[in-house]
Amino acid sequence: MLDKDILQLVNQESFLNYCFKRNSDDVKYWEEWLQKNPEHSKQIEDFRKILIVMGQESRKKISDANFAELQGKIAQSKVDIKPKSYPLWKKWSIAAAAVLLIAAGGLFISQNANEVVEIVNAKDISPGGNNAILILANGQKVDLTGVANGGVVSQFGIKVVKKADGQIVYEISDVDGKAASDQYNTIETPIGGQYQVNLSDGTKVWLNSGSSLRYPVKFVGDYRNVELKGEGYFEVATNKAMPFKVKNARQTVEVLGTHFNIAAYTDEPVVKTTLLEGVVKVSAGKANALLKPGQQSKLDGAKINVIDHVDLEDVVAWKNGYFKFNESLESIMGKISRWYGVEVVYQTMPDPGLTYSGKISRSRNISAVLKIIGFNSDVRFKIDGKKVYVIK
Repeated sequence: MLDKDILQLVNQESFLNYCFKRNSDDVKYWEEWLQKNPEHSKQIEDFRKILIVMGQESRKKISDANFAELQGKIAQSKVDIKPKSYPLWKKWSIAAAAVLLIAAGGLFISQNANEVVEIVNAKDISPGGNNAILILANGQKVDLTGVANGGVVSQFGIKVVKKADGQIVYEISDVDGKAASDQYNTIETPIGGQYQVNLSDGTKVWLNSGSSLRYPVKFVGDYRNVELKGEGYFEVATNKAMPFKVKNARQTVEVLGTHFNIAAYTDEPVVKTTLLEGVVKVSAGKANALLKPGQQSKLDGAKINVIDHVDLEDVVAWKNGYFKFNESLESIMGKISRWYGVEVVYQTMPDPGLTYSGKISRSRNISAVLKIIGFNSDVRFKIDGKKVYVIK
């Protein structure tokens, strides 16, 4: 394993949990990992000691809030590791020094938080949540936020049930198959919303903010066709006799039974399809590609490019309740804009070649997320109402 890969490992929240004994599963994971990778035990132990030593005086002050901030600040340390420039020991010295500098500048309690994010009128912006509109076949709109758990509506012998954990489930009883096959429902998540829907065939779909899914109440015929706008994560129920197709304005993804993520926002030039399990076929006009687990297709115009070995945790972090990024500032701010329902205004356009890394819960207020981006960089932010100004 490369030392660069170890840096990515210790940037994970589980490593902080291991250092401060906050989660028994993470402690067990890292102990087992060290047993399997003894050649890296010294580097891992160096990082652990740095965090422990720098945190001893302030440890009693570590709350869940600034613990998440700490994790993000380490990930955003902007350590530039170039294998051709530095021998191994120097690279680790640089990484350790970066962590020490972060610690000296306020590892657990930020000394310069107000310099990173300015909030006009002292009004922070809360995160999004489980919000969606269900549009029935007859055009009736049901605001799922205001519906009590336990039931929504029955249609064509299928009961649509709202569960307590932020999802709706289609339960089949006495189905009029012909009538149901001609009827479509649509679920829409607003900006700042997300939702899960379990379709009548058992397929599970998670929708990110600003997205929609149109689907039949009952699947019949040769294919299970659905239409996606925005971003969705799919766990498709296996049915070899009836392949599952996800269509959007620019491409079609065909599967038999698999797990994959599609990001197809209309305001983004590239459609990304990422495969976690199984096999999928991506088609767009005359172009097509077969994906294997760990691969991602990027549809740009009429061309499909396939990327090997993408970070799957990055791709599905939104589904698991996190922002996890390793990308340009403009791309990150696009995600923040959709989740918090804000307009992003750039004082000057950011450098597309500069990458920012970090991980934080999507349940945090927007200021906490912006602080992670701003720490140890020259980017500052101002929140004014529902606008976020990016200041260089």
